[in-house]
Amino acid sequence: MKRFLTYFRLQLRRAARLLPRMLAVTLLLAVLTALAALLISGLHAGDEAAAEPVRIGLVGDLEENMLAEGLQMLESMDSSRFSIRFEPMDEAEAASALRRGRIDGYALIPAGFAEAMMRGEHRPITYVSASGSADIGAQMMRELAETISRLVLETENAVYGAQDFVADRLPGVDPYRAGDGLVFRYALRLMDRERLYDRQTVDPDGALSLPAYYLCGLSLLFLMLWAISCVPLFAGRSRELGRLLQADGLGAAGQVLAEYLSYVLLMLCGLLAAGLLAGLLLGRFGLRVPELEDGGLPRFALGALPTALMICALQFLLFELAGGTVGGVLLQFLSAVLQGYLAGCFYPTNVFPEGLRRFGAVLPAGAGMARLQALLLRGSAGIGAVWLWLAMLLSAAVLLRRRQNRS
Repeated sequence: MKRFLTYFRLQLRRAARLLPRMLAVTLLLAVLTALAALLISGLHAGDEAAAEPVRIGLVGDLEENMLAEGLQMLESMDSSRFSIRFEPMDEAEAASALRRGRIDGYALIPAGFAEAMMRGEHRPITYVSASGSADIGAQMMRELAETISRLVLETENAVYGAQDFVADRLPGVDPYRAGDGLVFRYALRLMDRERLYDRQTVDPDGALSLPAYYLCGLSLLFLMLWAISCVPLFAGRSRELGRLLQADGLGAAGQVLAEYLSYVLLMLCGLLAAGLLAGLLLGRFGLRVPELEDGGLPRFALGALPTALMICALQFLLFELAGGTVGGVLLQFLSAVLQGYLAGCFYPTNVFPEGLRRFGAVLPAGAGMARLQALLLRGSAGIGAVWLWLAMLLSAAVLLRRRQNRS
């Protein structure tokens, strides 16, 4: 125990000498992480911005009463006013707006369209969209155009079929009045179409709000990248020192534990400074995380400590595997980027194939991400996997140190 405490005290002194440089790099990394959080929050600022309506140009004679009234009703009657916006324009203006991306497409309405429909004559409306466009607005409008085309055609068939039936089978009944009544019933059903569907906004992974999800992802990514600031602590270590300590009675487990604990204390200092700076920046710019309201931030910080210890154990093992400064930096960076991507730090994992999601979930970063999310959901899931990874990573570091001491 005396040898362990002496070696631990020496490691603390080494870490203390690195503290100013580490804090500088940590604060820079914290600023970049906070700016990334602000950028993400700006891209998803509010449901109204996310639900920007699809803009459709209308080319043709829009002075016809029936057509104008129908378009006005479609745009203003129900929640479709948040989905579709019609903009009258001429064909040249519509083509130019489509090329610039100001509209998602435009419809060419033939002259006398409404009167022809009343006479039972079908004049098709041509819908023009950008070639190869695959965004959600273009896809939705292609489907909407096909649906409207089928709806108009089948409605005409039903109305004129009903008129013919009334004229042949129901003498004394006005077939045109019967047709008008059927059109009125169709119109009522269309105006009440909100009862036919539900609109639901789904947060990433169906649980956390978007700011909370990226709080977990960016915090985990920050932890994994933070190790790069501590490369000097491990780069100058001599392999011969481990053998001398082994010969003096301090085994591989004692060496690893002393170095790891000093590394953890250095990490806690860096996280404290980074957390204060990030909190000031995010508070200054008004980024709000609903899951952290009512005093949730201290509980989240304390609950995230096992995840931080696990990430430190992972970084310690990677430094043991690396042979020098350049190797240590590259290995830490590649591990952070690859595991962060698979764990969902950049994109929600539900965009990945099932096999890739399962593989990412069993990695240390995947276990850490699941634990951070569970903390924001006020749950206890994932803590067992974090402690298991911590034990395995430290055990692997001890075995590797023991092998190095014997070689």
